[in-house]
Amino acid sequence: MSNPQKKHYDLVIVGGGIVGLAHALAAGRQGLRTAVFERHEKPRGASARNFGMLWPIGQNHGLVRARALRSLETWRELFVGAGIWSDPCGSLLLARREEELAVLSEFLPASAREGYDCVLLSPSEVATVAPGVRQEGLLGALHSRQEILVNPTQALSRLTAFLRERHGTSFYFETEVQQAEAPSIETTAGKFHADRTLICSGTDFETLFPATFRESGITRCKLQMMKTAPQPATWKLGAMVTDGLTFRRYQAFRDCPSYPLLQKRILAEHQELDLLGITVLAAQNGDAEVILGDSHHYAWTPPATADPGIDEKIIDYLQGLVELPRPRISERWSAVYSSHPQRTEMILDPVDSTRIVLASGGNGLTTSFALAEETLADW
Repeated sequence: MSNPQKKHYDLVIVGGGIVGLAHALAAGRQGLRTAVFERHEKPRGASARNFGMLWPIGQNHGLVRARALRSLETWRELFVGAGIWSDPCGSLLLARREEELAVLSEFLPASAREGYDCVLLSPSEVATVAPGVRQEGLLGALHSRQEILVNPTQALSRLTAFLRERHGTSFYFETEVQQAEAPSIETTAGKFHADRTLICSGTDFETLFPATFRESGITRCKLQMMKTAPQPATWKLGAMVTDGLTFRRYQAFRDCPSYPLLQKRILAEHQELDLLGITVLAAQNGDAEVILGDSHHYAWTPPATADPGIDEKIIDYLQGLVELPRPRISERWSAVYSSHPQRTEMILDPVDSTRIVLASGGNGLTTSFALAEETLADW
């Protein structure tokens, strides 16, 4: 907790995850007196429990992709200004089947016009970009150089410190907001006043304005993830890695002529993985651990326990993509994020001077800085 005697703010933000912090940054740059309330001692939601991928390649064309690229600019400023660790390793979309290679080849000509920075690599070229990729059966890969890896826990911590020191943002941790209709803010730490209130509460749909959340069509998505023990110092995965099982889900590839063939083949060969919402991605963090996942279970109340069978399916599939010297799993976890079947973000105004803003679909790290600029610009 900081500045406990300062009870009136221009803006109160409920939620200390990336969406809340991004709005705090945008507010700080406007000179607004801002307070962030986080009910835990530190963020515990999806912002802190994901790969840490800044992932423009997976965003829809148009507004959402533009947000991703603008947000990358802000991230690059923060890597220096806030001391946030990053690895600009890019992404590799692997092709091990003809349909995958065809889709990637068809995507490439138009990619530059849409602002992508991509090149199609041969198997030998893949080995230089991602030495850890399995070469057997590899036909090629699309290398996108825009994706960046961060450590989400460290990034949130450093960004919080930066906001406090650079912009004078007040933080109230272990403080639950019980009522948030500006100008009156009721919390477990007492009463505050704010000209405006932003609700960036992640998957907490019950505490504030529950009827608004229920009527919005939003739901939750539970995912399962893992990481390995640290790999040997002599081994490096390189770029973040995935293949057609995953990139077929990205809107940017769906206009490719060969996409229907790829989709048909995946559904025929991996029907169970599709039904479980499994996508397989891997990234090596700054501690040499390989983070891998994930699955997607959509429900208002997802199951509380993890399914070990899902983890094993992810591991089995990844072994066909990556050669891990030390495949032992050192940690397994689940995360839950907000999701909407048609929208990539949720912006709702339940009462005057109070706005709900959620990044929907797991793209918070990738798009939130630009989303925050838009939110404050038109409010």
